[in-house]
Amino acid sequence: ELRTPLTSIRGYAELLRKGALDDEAGRRRAAERIEHEATRMGVLVDDLLLLARLDQGRPVEEAPVDLAGVVTEAVDAARAADPAHPVTLSARQPVMVTGDAGRLRQVADNLLHNASVHTPAGTSVQVDVGRSNGHAVLVVTDQGPGLTPDEAAHVFDRFYRGERARGRPGTGLGLSIVSALATAHGGRAYARPGAGGGAEFVVELPLGPSAAPPAPSGTMAGHDPELGEPARR
Repeated sequence: ELRTPLTSIRGYAELLRKGALDDEAGRRRAAERIEHEATRMGVLVDDLLLLARLDQGRPVEEAPVDLAGVVTEAVDAARAADPAHPVTLSARQPVMVTGDAGRLRQVADNLLHNASVHTPAGTSVQVDVGRSNGHAVLVVTDQGPGLTPDEAAHVFDRFYRGERARGRPGTGLGLSIVSALATAHGGRAYARPGAGGGAEFVVELPLGPSAAPPAPSGTMAGHDPELGEPARR
């Protein structure tokens, strides 16, 4: 993963050094490609460093966090970044957990980015946040091609890319980071086929100590009915 952008940077730099690009437009394109590949490599290095820290068991920040509020911000950003994938949010606020708000935002961002990259333009994404069985639950449901049993079992593995995903952009670390951050917060992440097709990506986290008991009515797809009527956006 690191070798590919490095090879590209080296190749374009060599062309510039040898003066092989005679016109200004060609030199500008080469410089842009170097910048693009360097940015891509920087993202990959940052992701690898984060995973290394989590592997070492370094604790995440522990503070009260409203998961519903964090996910709402991520959904707003995803809508602005990718209007081709309509996102519907169903959340009952607040859903309090204990953890690092920035890292939990990264979990939501990565799940939404995954849905954007691996599903056809025009298909919708459903995001649910609530409580179930004593946990805070985030579910992102897409309308893409779904997951085979093997893909569902390995989709959170580092650098894993299913057959249908190998031609798409990405490092293969986004979902690995989701899983590692969920574990660091005392929870878990898993994937399963969506009830109406597509795939569901689920993150479960322990509820924070200030979380109020949920109302007895309401349901959440794939979970026990422990939610009140959610607010939809």
